[in-house]
Amino acid sequence: MNMQQHELAAMIRAKFNSGEAKLPILPKAVLAVQQIVSDESKGAADIAKAIGDDPTFATTVMRLSNSAKFNPRGHEIRSLQVAIQRLGARKVLQLMVALSAKVHIKVKNKGLQEILRKSAEHSLVVACAAQHLSKLIGSADPDEAFLAGMVHDIGVAAVVSAAEKELSDIPPTHQLDAICALHREMGGRLLNYWNMPDVFSSVASHHGIESDDRPNERLIDYVDAADFLIQRDGYQVMFDALPDGIEILSFPAIIRLGASEIHIAAVEIELEDSIHEMQQALS
Repeated sequence: MNMQQHELAAMIRAKFNSGEAKLPILPKAVLAVQQIVSDESKGAADIAKAIGDDPTFATTVMRLSNSAKFNPRGHEIRSLQVAIQRLGARKVLQLMVALSAKVHIKVKNKGLQEILRKSAEHSLVVACAAQHLSKLIGSADPDEAFLAGMVHDIGVAAVVSAAEKELSDIPPTHQLDAICALHREMGGRLLNYWNMPDVFSSVASHHGIESDDRPNERLIDYVDAADFLIQRDGYQVMFDALPDGIEILSFPAIIRLGASEIHIAAVEIELEDSIHEMQQALS
């Protein structure tokens, strides 16, 4: 970090610590569904009631439940409760969490809006790749791998929310440098603030870095492997760009997962359709 980034980082940390940071918050519907999912006596009807008045969440659930992936026979689902039963309560909750930062953060600066848009787009691609890879290898829950991909760069939203004015006052290249320097730390903090499981905070805090203090956590490896695969296939990234010339089977996360060329080829074949499907569902 340069001196300006150190000062900005110190200011944002102070805002976090004092509670002054204007952070994306989990909507009441998400908090309600979190409680319902953890209560074995409740089910799809309770979730439908909790999200029925939120058009963003209700529409997304209905759209995804009618997608080819979850409704291959094409019989239209019109009931929110049936849609939730089709997807499963946990997947519905994960989708709601993944949508929350994207939907509930608003900034006026056009450049920062574009950064948030590109970050959300990138996270979706990583999430789809991580989910496919975990299905093939089998050492992590695919839905958790998807959510890990969706939230791994959530620190971008945290930094922009906490310091929109300060970021707006500096040149665009400096904005990217500052956000890149801070997004891991602030992503971990935001997910702790949301009371998300520790594993997701670890993903946000440690993705993209090989270090002595990197947790031995499979979901971080799935996110890093997915990020590597999409960059290798030509996807452009704003942050955490990987150096050229790394052999795919020599990449540390790929090695730890035990991924083979067959796994990688299978992900690449299915990825475009999966991304398109999720873009439609989350739009």
